Amino acid sequence: MSFFVTFWRIFLAAWKHFTRNLWLSLTTIFVLILALLSVNVLIGVNVLLTHATQNLENKIDVSVYFSPSTTPAVLEQARFFMSGLPQVKSAQLLTANEALAAFKARHAGDKKILGALDELNENPLGATLILKARKTDNYPFLLKALKNPQFDFAISSQNYEDHANTIARVQSVSRSVQLFGAGLVLIFILFSVLIVFNTIRVAIYTQREEIGIMRLVGASSSYVRLPFVFEGIFLALIALVFTGTIVVALSAYIDPRLASVFDGANPGLSAYFVGNALILTITEGIALASLVGFSSWAAVGKYLKR
Repeated sequence: MSFFVTFWRIFLAAWKHFTRNLWLSLTTIFVLILALLSVNVLIGVNVLLTHATQNLENKIDVSVYFSPSTTPAVLEQARFFMSGLPQVKSAQLLTANEALAAFKARHAGDKKILGALDELNENPLGATLILKARKTDNYPFLLKALKNPQFDFAISSQNYEDHANTIARVQSVSRSVQLFGAGLVLIFILFSVLIVFNTIRVAIYTQREEIGIMRLVGASSSYVRLPFVFEGIFLALIALVFTGTIVVALSAYIDPRLASVFDGANPGLSAYFVGNALILTITEGIALASLVGFSSWAAVGKYLKR
């Protein structure tokens, strides 16, 4: 029974500290919100850049052009073989007529090219096999797979070289985004730790005389420290709730306004924060509560030694 009585007294003392220095408590909450927002903004930027990189990767493919004399059996053999590879996301085979129609659509505004095609008595294009890899790293493997002797002789050209630089840039951007985002998150976390620790020290400084009196009447170190630890956890929880509300509202506001940047597609920012709300709340809540609790415990120690 004495444990619950002690716990209740510590809880009341923590609430008393919180309400007595209300403006300082609000300032601390504001600092914690800024710290959490900085981390969530970086997470959001990383989500957007990752999504943009994925959109760019989805637009990359390899077009394999076959000679016009290639038989349907060879074309089907090539499509069947390539689509069966685990590295291939899709393999679309365009017939010679479909390839010609697609070519005309791409050059609809170029009258010279269309005029030259009209002068020809036959379709100069052969069938085209359009390959999409599951990952950009898989394209070199697909090029080796295309050297299959069953259909390699019928391939006139492929445009991987046209996309090679784009693929390399995509891979470089993807790696840079991950490293840059991780570095910025670590930097903001470090600054947040310093800001929170010093803010809590200021709050405890205003009650240094009360701490000294409690020690004189025989209060244990833990009994003196725990109210400040509980107060810090109160502040962390309040900051977490406000930050979560702000992040969800901002992501819902920003999402439709970024659709044009992603070719009309949903950037996925709001979906990410809503879908990962539980794990983000638990992770950030535990991290912030631990940070504030430890900072409070350590900051009080200076006045316990007096």
